[in-house]
Amino acid sequence: MLTRFHKILIAALAVQLVLAVIVLTRGDDSATLKERSIVTGFDAAKVTRLQVFPSATGKPIDLVKKDPAKDSSWVLASAFDYPVDQAKVSDVLSPIAKLAAAAPIATQASRHLQLHVADTDFERKLVITAGGKDLTLYIGSPAGARRTALRLGGEDKVYAVTGFSPAVAGGEPRQWVDTSYVKIARDEIAKLVVARDGKTVELARPAPPAEPAGSGSAAGSAASPSPPAAEHWNVAVGGSPITLATGESLDESAIDKLLGEVAAIDLSSPADPKRDAGKPTATITIERKATGTTTAAPVLLDVIADGSSYWVHDRNLPRAALVDKARLDDVLGVERDKLVKKPPPPPPPAMTPGAGSGSAARPGTGPAGAPPRPGVGSAARP
Repeated sequence: MLTRFHKILIAALAVQLVLAVIVLTRGDDSATLKERSIVTGFDAAKVTRLQVFPSATGKPIDLVKKDPAKDSSWVLASAFDYPVDQAKVSDVLSPIAKLAAAAPIATQASRHLQLHVADTDFERKLVITAGGKDLTLYIGSPAGARRTALRLGGEDKVYAVTGFSPAVAGGEPRQWVDTSYVKIARDEIAKLVVARDGKTVELARPAPPAEPAGSGSAAGSAASPSPPAAEHWNVAVGGSPITLATGESLDESAIDKLLGEVAAIDLSSPADPKRDAGKPTATITIERKATGTTTAAPVLLDVIADGSSYWVHDRNLPRAALVDKARLDDVLGVERDKLVKKPPPPPPPAMTPGAGSGSAARPGTGPAGAPPRPGVGSAARP
């Protein structure tokens, strides 16, 4: 006869048998933990276009390979075909073939918004074109230690991957290019001319003095004079050399700062090189020193005020740039008074000995050594 206790034992045995069957049929769990490639067969060398969407409503960054049949150079098709820093494209494409995960961290579309890999909510969306086919990747929020949520377009599965994050794909044009628009060694500058509103300011490096005849040949001959220091420049305003008044001097630090600003001009964004520059706000001409018998072509910049920026175009280049106004305001506002130090103010007049020094003179007292006046210091005698 089966008692209630016997029935409980039989039920427990049945549960144990079921658990044993589950364990035996699952096999080796280590196989499920092995990471597998997420994007199989991906070849970065075959990619001809890369579109980066910073948000669902933001303007995409469109990068294309200029001539796939001849070279591998890239340009920003969405920013006037400005040349792209090739290393930055490689930083995005190279890791894709290595993306791997053991198992998805989510398999339902309801989790896409939470992980920021939804069609309408993501940190970055990449559309990669290779061989006429598009591969779409949604890069989301962090998903564990050094891992980022990733979803392939058209799939519900979300993976946690390493070595790939939204930061690798910049959301602004300037993040894909070399931001140095003008880059000249300061010591190479021989002349700088700024023209604005019909006026010109010119800084010219003096020519080195000629060596005396026979210098360096006979022992004991007079040594050739040293060339002027780099900060000693000739300054002309309106085509005429400036005349320094008594006590005035050139402000060498102001000149040095000015040269440094034109020697290195960084862009804030690529700009339209075909913009009409017939009436520029200013022009900047930079001439460089001759090297042996070779003289480099001068850099001639057209500058146009554009809101909080200046549109800048080097006439020798097929590209233009927007530059923050604060970056060039000193250059375009240069004038005589900003290049000349005024004499120090005269010292205050020396005080007359005894006058106002010490304590205030007592009423009724006279100069030192004078006899006291009646009624001062003692009672008057009858």
